[in-house]
Amino acid sequence: MRDLVALAIGAIVARTLAVALVPWPPFTDPAYYSLVAQRLAEGHGFTIPVLYSFLEVGSRIPDPATLPVASNGHWMPLTSIVAAGSMALFGPTYVAGTIPLVVLSAALAPFTYWLALELGASRGAAIAAGILAIFAGPLLIMYPTTDNFAVFGVAGAGSLYASTRAIGASRPGPWLVLAGALAGLATLARIDGVLLTIAVATAWFVRRGWSPWRPAVTGGASVAWGAASALAFLAVIAPWAARNLATYGSPLPSAGGHTLWIRTYNEQFSIGHEVSLGTYLDWGLPNIVGSKLTAAGELIGRTGVLLGGVFLLFFAAGLWMRRREPRLAPFAVYFAVMFVAMAGIFTFHAPRGAFYHSAPAWLPWAFAIGTMAVAPTATAAGRLWPFLRRPATHRFLLTAGVAGAIVLSVVGSAILHAQWSRSRDRDEQAAAYLLANAERTDVVMGSDPASIFPLTQNPGVAAPFDPYPVVEDVVEAYGVDWVVVYRPGPGETDPLGLWDGAAATDSEGNHPAFLPAEPAFEGDDLRIFRVTR
Repeated sequence: MRDLVALAIGAIVARTLAVALVPWPPFTDPAYYSLVAQRLAEGHGFTIPVLYSFLEVGSRIPDPATLPVASNGHWMPLTSIVAAGSMALFGPTYVAGTIPLVVLSAALAPFTYWLALELGASRGAAIAAGILAIFAGPLLIMYPTTDNFAVFGVAGAGSLYASTRAIGASRPGPWLVLAGALAGLATLARIDGVLLTIAVATAWFVRRGWSPWRPAVTGGASVAWGAASALAFLAVIAPWAARNLATYGSPLPSAGGHTLWIRTYNEQFSIGHEVSLGTYLDWGLPNIVGSKLTAAGELIGRTGVLLGGVFLLFFAAGLWMRRREPRLAPFAVYFAVMFVAMAGIFTFHAPRGAFYHSAPAWLPWAFAIGTMAVAPTATAAGRLWPFLRRPATHRFLLTAGVAGAIVLSVVGSAILHAQWSRSRDRDEQAAAYLLANAERTDVVMGSDPASIFPLTQNPGVAAPFDPYPVVEDVVEAYGVDWVVVYRPGPGETDPLGLWDGAAATDSEGNHPAFLPAEPAFEGDDLRIFRVTR
């Protein structure tokens, strides 16, 4: 109990410090979720006064093109619902919305310790796993943001845990139902939460004896309990699917070409050309296969970052050594399917953040398995170097590995914080100018209108990733008055090349006729143009 309390306190302190360091939404995702939560807390329902991308409205210019729009046409709602509950109690502010996310993400640390003990870890290995769960690479600073890290992590880890318990329970049925319901909650946080049903199904198959793993206890799981688990999943997601059907005419309105068949990350934001299976196949087999192999390599590297470096090797070794354990079957199958889906389906989304967003659900198992594998892996390697067989060496490797993971996490989070702070400074510069020169009804176009709105209350739209005539169609449709352009750094250009105003040239040789030659304002790698009509 003392270990659990210490880990819980340490995690709460770390998460609270992260919010203190970043008391504002640091990038598009938390800005969006926080803004929706504020609208919910203030009684506006699932609506939002900005269009963060055209994925929200079917990857086209709607008719009529108006703001606000129905929210969550692309992203799932649970994070905003959780944050809105806190905002309703403590005020509709970003920090108020982080309170439940601080608590939920902090809970993953003592949970990881408890899970490690259940899997047979020593106290030292379990403590190490719990400490790794506090830091977890860049998640140290990401966890308490108004993003889906914490909500998906708790719901997803809960579903995996219930699936694990179903393997060894004398009555697996209730655990299977719980696992299905929690998988539904995870899906309401992130659409790839649906992959957790693979873990639930694996637990059911193992208990039925229809798998390479044998059940841990006698007595299978009935077909009725399997059906009840599936119904629990469907019952949780059904209300949201019904809302989407009523609002958009589809339970999954943004599924399709603009998420599955893209050839670059930014292509999903295009509305000016076809994105389909046909255009994807036209890309050619070498490009398709190469992109997926590249993504897989990047995801292995990101797994290493999340596990603190050396524990990636111990995690892989631990999975191999415990490959025949029935109770690990749900996790092992889910992890394999999730990894393949991230590299093979979400090829461009996963390296850009989707993999990190999905990680909180499986990291407790990875930390537990990795720390438990230190001693047996070192002992096996002791055939070549007997020094590695000593218990003292095992303790040193575990302690040094945790220390290295902490350093990597702190350094990586500090770099990320510096990047976020620079972005925030530019948002505040833009907001200061707009507050002084724009009307509150003026529409602003920028790369992240959800971050600008809380500072200025100006409605906004993101530019599509298209040639300038298509961007101009958006400007005209929404009556855009101001265009905010950020560039990555001195001498670089923004993705759409609008930095040069009217002199800019797109890939087809067009110039942005809607921009003047000179900006109305210029700041640190920031320009604001007044739209010309």
